[in-house]
Amino acid sequence: MRRFLLIGVVCGLVAASASAQQDQSIVDRVTGNVPPVAASQVDESLPAGTVLVEVVDRQGGPIDEAAVRLGVMAQSGGRESQTCVTQADGRCRFDDLAFDSTHSYRVNVPFNGARYSSTPFRLDPSAGQRVRVTRLPTTTDDQRVFQVLGRTMIEFQADRAHITQEARLANLGDATYVFPEGGLKIELPPEAKAFQSRAMMTDQRVAGTDTELRISGSLPPGRSTLTWAYDVPVKGTSFSIEQAIPFQTMEYQVISDYIDGMSLEADGFAPAQVRERPDRRFLVTGIARRPSDPRIDPLRVEIRGIPGEGPLPYLAVGLGLVFLGLGAILTLRPSDETKQVAAARLERQRTLLDEIAELEADRGAERVGPTFYAHRRRELADELAILLRMQNEQSGH
Repeated sequence: MRRFLLIGVVCGLVAASASAQQDQSIVDRVTGNVPPVAASQVDESLPAGTVLVEVVDRQGGPIDEAAVRLGVMAQSGGRESQTCVTQADGRCRFDDLAFDSTHSYRVNVPFNGARYSSTPFRLDPSAGQRVRVTRLPTTTDDQRVFQVLGRTMIEFQADRAHITQEARLANLGDATYVFPEGGLKIELPPEAKAFQSRAMMTDQRVAGTDTELRISGSLPPGRSTLTWAYDVPVKGTSFSIEQAIPFQTMEYQVISDYIDGMSLEADGFAPAQVRERPDRRFLVTGIARRPSDPRIDPLRVEIRGIPGEGPLPYLAVGLGLVFLGLGAILTLRPSDETKQVAAARLERQRTLLDEIAELEADRGAERVGPTFYAHRRRELADELAILLRMQNEQSGH
């Protein structure tokens, strides 16, 4: 409820401004409330076995000479593709396709390093399929890409630590962000091995070796979540990792298994607190930052007091259960630290609302110029949207 009240206040403050709609779009991108770049539906006006593709720009205008690829996936595991190029009306089509239950299709429109894709679909035996793809402009400038929430989860399994990392990213811009050619490189801690990553339906890819991981593909406006994991050997009673965080980060959490006597420290983070579930205990620490704060670079974590053989093999659980229960842990058993962070966020939100109102007044009185006004207003709106998202993550709504 507080989230919607704050959004309402923001919109009220800027109702007289031509960019009020832009402010709402920023909030929508942080919360993930954005339309898909590709929409697909059965079209009875098309014959069976036909896929009609429409490629349009952000305003809905047709784009000609756009390359389109149709991926064909057979139930047996076979894959092939067909291509076409749009005409002046932004359309091209594929005919005589199989419409049995053993084939599925996916439309892909590559553009300047990005790829706009539909979700896979099967053809109706009595009608064709219409797919509308919105091809957005692209950028390699990451200034409007934020890590709304980052997490490092450390599970101890016998003689090793299983490290799982999650990056919840938000692209607040109007263009699709394209990762650097060859991928965004992040070095892994020494002795890292057994790298894993979660497959994505989008064109984002996280690939790794024992020395580094690379994130490639693109981020359209809105939210995306990337997840990867690796193992690091544990020798003795202490353990540490150091890793770069390449994204401007708004909130980061480090969570570790806990047995009596263990301690967790992360440079610049709040003191770690013990969280409990009926069958599990954790050490949790975190940090909240503003867009103007320096990046977390690098993330340094040290854990001491690790027991030897005995309890460690019994600590391993499924990652899904850990993350599923984490929200309840932080919500149902909030520490004073959690309350302080929430209070600080609320105070910052109030300050931002005051600054937006003051900026509007200054612009109305022509005390600031249009360039400064637009730049500063975008900064304030971005930060407020991110804070709203952080509050939403914490409350679980």
